[in-house]
Amino acid sequence: MEKLAPGPRDCDVDCIVMYGGGLTSYEAAKRAIERYGHEAVEIWFADTRMEDEDLYRFNRDVERLLDHEIRVFDQGLDVWEIFRRERFLGNSRIDPCSKFLKRVPLRKALERQYPNRACIRCKEAWSRGGETIHVLDIDGTEIKEAICVSCKDNDPDYASALESLREVISDEGTNSNRARIAIRPVQNRVERCSVDGKFVRVVLGMDIIQDCDRLHRAKSYWRPFVNWFPLAEPPFGNKTRIIEELRAIGIREPRLYGAGFEHNNCGGFCVKAGKGQMVHLLKTLPERYLEHERKELEFQEFIGSKVTILTETRNGEKRNLTLRELRKRAEAGEDFRFDKGTACACLNPLSPEVDEIAW
Repeated sequence: MEKLAPGPRDCDVDCIVMYGGGLTSYEAAKRAIERYGHEAVEIWFADTRMEDEDLYRFNRDVERLLDHEIRVFDQGLDVWEIFRRERFLGNSRIDPCSKFLKRVPLRKALERQYPNRACIRCKEAWSRGGETIHVLDIDGTEIKEAICVSCKDNDPDYASALESLREVISDEGTNSNRARIAIRPVQNRVERCSVDGKFVRVVLGMDIIQDCDRLHRAKSYWRPFVNWFPLAEPPFGNKTRIIEELRAIGIREPRLYGAGFEHNNCGGFCVKAGKGQMVHLLKTLPERYLEHERKELEFQEFIGSKVTILTETRNGEKRNLTLRELRKRAEAGEDFRFDKGTACACLNPLSPEVDEIAW
């Protein structure tokens, strides 16, 4: 069996639940509290100021149910105000909205709250500029590990794992499957921690059934912070089961699920969602769609360019597609397939470099 690096004791760990206002976020927060206790858990919610009204009702219900306050991060701007500030309209590849309303403020808060690094075994402090070793992950991102010098000198198993890793890198380089496997026994030996020595788990509500790719991207993005995915561990479940359990205790699920949306984010609107979800938004919440259509046209006037959120390719040629044109085509009877499997990428972008993350 593959040998993995040991983690810190549960009593030495804080949990920061990155809560999005949906069912799996709730379930992740619930399991975090069950495992680590209220004192070790914080629930962080980044408000885009464009959420569905019922999300806030659900948040209040979750606070009562879990007997735990949700910490709200509000940047004082909504999605469209971010587009104007950055002079860039979000699209399927680049999302300044979730970058500046969610990922950046949440990560900066983590950096402030857990500014130090230490060995999870001997508690020896590690400072920036200390010894490191790295390999390239399968997606080309860097797996960079801080090395505990004290354990290297005093822990034979750790020293042996480091030596084996160096031999593999010497033989095959950093971009090989053997290197990626060999680094695992030394991964997370040195972790981010608070001033008083508490290590941290960044908790996300992804599972191993629908979210394998998102799990991998999240790990790449949040390094050197360590993720924990409670829903990727038994008991495995799904949103249907969570809804049933909530209804049994008198709590309604957020209304967007009943309206056919996969996620309870941004009121059903998302620059990464695609034509199908946009048309679904038009059919279910037409006033909200028309507001975004108006905002897109206003942004074009502001920026002086016919930029659009959506694009489409016809006869091998890529072209911009406005929300207004999409609406008119849908109203004329054109069918647009709505793929509910579209995964939310607000907290795990397609590439960590999108936010210029420094290790």
